[in-house]
Amino acid sequence: MSERWGEGMRTRTWRLLVTLCALGLVLTGCGSGTRAETSQSPSAATVASSAASPTAGSTAPTGPGVTIAYEGNAQVELRASGGARVLVDVWDPEALSAPPTSEDVLLTTHTHDDHVSPDFQADFPGEQLFVKAGKMDTSTATIRSIPAAHSEGDPIVPEGGTDYIFVIDMGGLRIVHFGDLGQDSLTPEQLAAIGDVDVAVMQFENSFSQMDAENGKGFDLMQQVNPRLIIQTHTSLAAVQEAAKLWPLLYSPRSVVRVTATELPAETSMLLLGEDGTFYADNVPATEVGW
Repeated sequence: MSERWGEGMRTRTWRLLVTLCALGLVLTGCGSGTRAETSQSPSAATVASSAASPTAGSTAPTGPGVTIAYEGNAQVELRASGGARVLVDVWDPEALSAPPTSEDVLLTTHTHDDHVSPDFQADFPGEQLFVKAGKMDTSTATIRSIPAAHSEGDPIVPEGGTDYIFVIDMGGLRIVHFGDLGQDSLTPEQLAAIGDVDVAVMQFENSFSQMDAENGKGFDLMQQVNPRLIIQTHTSLAAVQEAAKLWPLLYSPRSVVRVTATELPAETSMLLLGEDGTFYADNVPATEVGW
């Protein structure tokens, strides 16, 4: 795996967003919206349609960890040793470490334009789970998709909904990408389908999900899950400062790390990556890791 992960992803627009963080403004990434008046939770049948298995350990081959690259917004690139990549919410194909192959997998949590590149998605040569519940097995990963909601009150449906949670078992880890989850809380059915989480990829500041540092919705959701490690996506300096009151903060100046089960912290911690991680670590106490 190349040590250089998408140098081109740090565009002027992204640097502007980081500057706005310094001013304590909101990084929504998904526009704006108003809180829905009613709440809708998925039925047991709806969650079952995701093909989610019980919370037993991974059925994928075990291995010495997973290389995780955070590439802006909610775009994440995952690879276990010698295996194909799992690509999630690719909005900037130029940020990827290499062009996609037929062995790679593409997962898309929802269709907002900061989570999907239509041309890339249409031409992707490998298998996909695109905005729907389902299950996929590869040589190195077992992937399950669970229906969820981008905003409280959105319909939670097996296909074409507003958000999907991806449970990815690979390299001896369970990595859960929550997309832009904006429910006020996870349901018992969702929690049972998710199981024990090693690494969570989660947003904390998004006006369209009615989520910010003040109402703490993202923190409440993660306290339901209690992952060992959290990688933040849509966020802000204010949100990171609030996170520091709940969990130890770790950071790496690199946007790519190799995470193994033995290196994961025993208690829930947040990992800040790349230029943004360095920026936040300059403003909030954080411990550098050498993963």
